[in-house]
Amino acid sequence: MSRRFLAVCLLGAALAIGAACSKTPEGPAPDVIYHTAKVVTVDETFGLAEAVAIKDGRILAVGSNAAVMALARPATTVIDLGGKSMLPGFYDNHIHLGGPLQPWKWGGWIDEVPEWIRGADTIETLMAAVKAQAARTPKGEWIRGEIPREEWPNAALPTRWDFDRVAPDHPVAIGRGPHTLLVNSRALQLAGVTRHTKPEGGEIVHDARGEPTGKILEAARRVITRVMPPADRSGPEEQLTDWRRLLRQLVSLGVTSVNVAGVRPDGLPLVRTLYERHGDELPRMTVQLRVSPGYDSHDDIEAGVRQAIAEIEAIGDPAKVFSGDMVKMGAVKMSIDGGLSAPIFWSTRPYESRPGFHGEQRIPDSAFARVARRAHELGWQTGTHVMGDAAVVMVVNELEKILADGPRADHRHYLHHVAVLPPEATVKQMAANGIMVASQPGFLLALGSFADEALEPEREASQQPSRSLLAHGVRVSYGSDAGPYGPLAGLFAAVTRTGWNGIVHGAGEAVTIEEAIRMHTFEPAYFTFDEKTRGSIEVGKVADFVVLSDDLLSIAPERIPAVEIERTIVGGREIYTRAAASGTASGLH
Repeated sequence: MSRRFLAVCLLGAALAIGAACSKTPEGPAPDVIYHTAKVVTVDETFGLAEAVAIKDGRILAVGSNAAVMALARPATTVIDLGGKSMLPGFYDNHIHLGGPLQPWKWGGWIDEVPEWIRGADTIETLMAAVKAQAARTPKGEWIRGEIPREEWPNAALPTRWDFDRVAPDHPVAIGRGPHTLLVNSRALQLAGVTRHTKPEGGEIVHDARGEPTGKILEAARRVITRVMPPADRSGPEEQLTDWRRLLRQLVSLGVTSVNVAGVRPDGLPLVRTLYERHGDELPRMTVQLRVSPGYDSHDDIEAGVRQAIAEIEAIGDPAKVFSGDMVKMGAVKMSIDGGLSAPIFWSTRPYESRPGFHGEQRIPDSAFARVARRAHELGWQTGTHVMGDAAVVMVVNELEKILADGPRADHRHYLHHVAVLPPEATVKQMAANGIMVASQPGFLLALGSFADEALEPEREASQQPSRSLLAHGVRVSYGSDAGPYGPLAGLFAAVTRTGWNGIVHGAGEAVTIEEAIRMHTFEPAYFTFDEKTRGSIEVGKVADFVVLSDDLLSIAPERIPAVEIERTIVGGREIYTRAAASGTASGLH
């Protein structure tokens, strides 16, 4: 049954399940016992327990207070959780390594916003900030910055002529999320952009007269970035500091495992250094290898395919890239289309707001097929960015051919995002071929209003689908992609389907809180072949837990944003506590 108490005891060297345990147990003493909790095990039956015993970083026993406390010895640390809820540690299926999280309000997007531009939320205040920055920047040098997405909807974005007004002597490039770049006339001139420039894989937006407006989307950004001087990049030590801080902040959000959705080959040694130095205070990590055979990096697609395949082959055995149980290699990552916020995802139907426009494809069919086929032949898993439904259709068709030509049991290929529900025939193909979806329900909070610009009401209501995929037997896991970070944001969005502006986007795609929890704990572990050691609270698995201030199974969904992370535990060690946070800078241990 779905609500039961488990009693687990240790008899000699064997583990057995029973109604009670001996008062004088034999065998090794638990290092730690957590008791008087509501332990949500997320096992096959979603069972409940009261207490957990830990030995050497793994779960020794799960059961009633009486059964588990009977295992205690004098050396055992016993912790009373006072009825608080304990879950398996949250697993985020999609993060990116970068700088630390910026402060954010509920529903807000987390962006790296430079100090000089922070707080600018209208064209007037933005232009004032750019003008001030131009005054302290030598003429001819680039002015760069970032603005947050939610505060800058597409209808409110400035044009090149706005920037020209305040910075005529400087090339200006302002990013708005990862898919949109805003530039002035000087930047366009330096890049040689005219009304006739039409790069593949992206778009240079034009006005009614056919003139570039200064809005550059997706892979077309390369025409600008290739003429920009190298950014002032931090050195390895600064990068390590930033990565460590980001991961520690994720720990404070209850995250005990992460899947990094794309690290280039030259970044892998730095990841290894990070975990050699700080692995005992970080979440477990799976690293996807990012390759870019498409227009993001190449005008010559054949050269892009050759480079991507060479990079995959150069890795050798991915299992040998890292050592230990804290960090490992995962899938090969490619990005087929654009994002929601531009919006420029690849759609099977024309955009509602732009007749005849279907978005952009960053990696051509044949390029993806050749790289994915070689990765599959070498035993790699693939985890591919597909935001729009046309991208899903293409990738699923190509993976089906690859699997037909080279069957491989338990391949676990998956798709990132699937923000637009694909045709039913494609969903059935996915189920038949075991192709899974790493979804980010928090996009409803941050990006739902952007999807409204492109999708007609029917498809807008099924954006970020969960229920439709599950109903067809497609496995789904949850993560964030920083939209926004924090599993509780994703759980809230998945259950309520509520956007940052209070609009409900397609209640028919909602899931239950039990389903949402499973998709943020056990399912991501399955996606990275870790379901036998993580993702649920069961004997023998690693002792990775999160303790919450409230019971997610009983509170009203609208209260989820107010739930606090009380403790984050990795390998039986508390690496974050809210109690410590109230008396120190962070509460991180």
